[in-house]
Amino acid sequence: MKKPYVGLIDTGTSNIKSVYYALKECGAEVEHVNNYESSNKNLDAIVVPGIGSFKFVMDKLKKEKLDKFILESIEKNKPSLFICVGLQILFSESYEFSLNKGLDIFKGKVVKLDEKIENSKKKKKIPFIGWNKITKKKNCQILKDINTDEFFYFTHSYRAVPTKKEIISSEVDYLGLNYCSSISDSNIFATQYHPEKSSKKGILLYKNFLNLI
Repeated sequence: MKKPYVGLIDTGTSNIKSVYYALKECGAEVEHVNNYESSNKNLDAIVVPGIGSFKFVMDKLKKEKLDKFILESIEKNKPSLFICVGLQILFSESYEFSLNKGLDIFKGKVVKLDEKIENSKKKKKIPFIGWNKITKKKNCQILKDINTDEFFYFTHSYRAVPTKKEIISSEVDYLGLNYCSSISDSNIFATQYHPEKSSKKGILLYKNFLNLI
C-alpha cells in the first residue's frame, strides 16, 4: 500500500522536527518544503507547523513564496493541517507585535490571551504552557475517536477569534476564558494545540488526518 506523501512546510520554527517524526511514526512519507520553486507539486497533503511569532512565520512564507504554495494546495483540495501559529496565520490579521496581515483564508483576528478575568482575582500566565482539555463543538474528521474533554498540549500567548463560529471544531477553557482550540472547513484543519506533543491522542489525530488522503 502506497504511503501518504506529505509536504511539511518549513516555517523556520522550532517544532518542525517533532512534527516530522510524528508523521513518520504514523506511516507518512514526508518531504520538507523550503521554497516555492523547488517544491514538489504532487504531494498528497500539506502540514504547516509553527512555534513563534505570527509576523516571523508570515515573513518567512512570503520570502520563499510558500504562502502561494499553501493557497494552491488548498485550492487543489489537498488535506491541509495547520498547527499553533499555523492556525493563526489562516486568519485576516494578528495584533502580535503590531498589526500584521495573515493568509486571510478565514475572516477573523488573532489577539493576546487576556491577562485578567472579569470579576476574578486569578491572573493568567502568558504564554500559557501546559495541558488543557478541549470541548468538541462539532464532528470533525481529524477528531474521530477523540472524545470531548481529552487533554492536549498548548504553548501560546495569542488566540484566534474566527468571524464565522461554525468553523470552530473545538474550544478550550483557560481560567474562565473560553476560546477556539481547533477549526475545520472542507479540506482545511487546524489546531491551536500541538498534536505532536500530546501523547496517544495527538498521534491519533495525525492518523485521522492521513486517513483523509
